[in-house]
Amino acid sequence: MTDPRDVLTRIVADRSVADSLAEAVAAGTLRPGEDGVWLRPPTDATPSNWIREQRDASRNCRFHMGVMFNHVYRKRQVPAGCATCFKVKVVPRSLRELIALHTVSHALPYTYKCGLDAASAYTSGLYGGYFYVHGLEAARAAHRAVRQAVDRHPKLGDAVTVFIKRGCTEYEVHCGPSDRFTVQPDQAELEAALFSRIRLEPSPPATRIRVQQTLAHWIREAYRLGDDSYLDFTGGRRLYPAVVRYAATVTPDDGTP
Repeated sequence: MTDPRDVLTRIVADRSVADSLAEAVAAGTLRPGEDGVWLRPPTDATPSNWIREQRDASRNCRFHMGVMFNHVYRKRQVPAGCATCFKVKVVPRSLRELIALHTVSHALPYTYKCGLDAASAYTSGLYGGYFYVHGLEAARAAHRAVRQAVDRHPKLGDAVTVFIKRGCTEYEVHCGPSDRFTVQPDQAELEAALFSRIRLEPSPPATRIRVQQTLAHWIREAYRLGDDSYLDFTGGRRLYPAVVRYAATVTPDDGTP
């Protein structure tokens, strides 16, 4: 087992772990705490691009992605803690479908997030819903349940795409196809030793007010993205007046100067 007291001197991705953590502090990813620990603050802004519900305490995405992948591994290595992570992804085509998917998500037993893919650097598309499980067989079982729930919802249906992916898209962008991910033998011990020195500060609870703020943010973003289904949630009122459009040619009886 890697000694937590020695982990800072380890050379990983061509530099010491101590230098990687110093970079994380400079980037605002970590804050120095007391007794040789670091604090990992929550990352969700208010309002957030996402509504999340975590039902699996074994997931530490803020540590594995935010600290290990981005800083310690310098985006060269998929964390061992993410090796078994699979997701069932649903691709809503409109805000109307996204909000319907949130209703579906809340009724299913999986950790999930729903929100704006358009705000993600590496993900194509406007909206997304993600259901998290461990292992491909569990993902196949979850896919059947999610597919059935989506098909049955009157505002979704079988035309909505549902598929299985592995890990975060950033991993495939930087480390290659997910079916070729490799994990080095010493990674799990390194991550466990470092995790023992990092405290994850709790995210604010998903109160009704925070959820409403996020929904309002989704409406503004749907307008910006040209998705008029936001009108379903404003009583048909536009957020802003439509611009005046002018004829490109002048007809004889057109008095427009």
